[in-house]
Amino acid sequence: MTKKIIITTGGTGGHIYPALAVGKKLIDRGMDVLFVGSLSRMEKDIVPAEGFRFSGIDINPFQNFRKILSNINSFIQAFKIVKKEKAEIIIGFGNYISIPVLFAGLILGKKIYLQEQNVDLGMANRLFYKIAKKCFLAFDTTYEEISIKDQHKFLVTGNPLRDDIYAMNKEVERERLKIGKDEKVLLITGGSLGAKSLNEAVIKKLKDIYKDKTIRIYWATGDKNFNEINEKLVDQQIKMSDIIKPYFNNMINIMAAADLVVCRAGALTVSEIIQLEKPSILIPYNSIKVGQYQNAKIISDNEAALLYSDSKADEAIEKALELIKNDEELSKMSKKAKNLKKSNAAEKIVECLDIWRG
Repeated sequence: MTKKIIITTGGTGGHIYPALAVGKKLIDRGMDVLFVGSLSRMEKDIVPAEGFRFSGIDINPFQNFRKILSNINSFIQAFKIVKKEKAEIIIGFGNYISIPVLFAGLILGKKIYLQEQNVDLGMANRLFYKIAKKCFLAFDTTYEEISIKDQHKFLVTGNPLRDDIYAMNKEVERERLKIGKDEKVLLITGGSLGAKSLNEAVIKKLKDIYKDKTIRIYWATGDKNFNEINEKLVDQQIKMSDIIKPYFNNMINIMAAADLVVCRAGALTVSEIIQLEKPSILIPYNSIKVGQYQNAKIISDNEAALLYSDSKADEAIEKALELIKNDEELSKMSKKAKNLKKSNAAEKIVECLDIWRG
């Protein structure tokens, strides 16, 4: 009889894509996997598109007591799903969206596992790690902050990443993108939402980038900023080789081909930079809640990245144009990033689940 597993998460790609990486490994092992997320967030489209079964619940952020009361129905929905599914294991990948399903799993006596993508434990994982069989961590620093009496509950695996990243080769990807041997590739991205400060800093330096025929930029502006930026670029002279889009669907291939990456510091982005051994300049999102500063410090403290605040985006772009010419420094940073690499996290997590005996 096929064994069933529920995976619960949602809200952002940083939560969803690591869950998908583990889900695919479970499918490969013959497991029946159900994803449970929000009916109104991006997982409702992404998860079915990846070929998984999906059940949605009505849920809002737990911002205050009134919001908690409004979410009572989400706990009832989650309880019905978990009871009907008869899954042996529930794996939570963070975000408030996972809380009702994890709570239902606790009530119904299911084996619970957790995965944390960021340096700081999120609310859902802080609430449930004491009753979980294991909480899988992306970074060693998180483990070091856990009290000694609870450390047996945690295992550092790295973040689960899509399988093809482990086979990426810089030269192969450069050849696919028709990048010349003497060209330097600078990838600039503020994520799917874009980063206004970063975009404005790039615009100020476009003339300098244009003058330097050896630099090719791939610049992802974000959807909401693209049209405005396009208008500003009318008077600028952009090289034919420079590519400016709202977002790149082949972002991971471009990152593999890049000599230097300038970006935000989402947990998944940081893990991809480490896996691809990329020198980087990180400009974390300002909000303390998001935890990007702590993610960025993991790489910058290990001298694999330079860290700039949002208000210093102009300096960050200036530094990028200088650093991309310094092969010796780029090589040092790449080696430092390599030292932070973990093995295939999705495989390690799947191996640790208490489901394989017999």
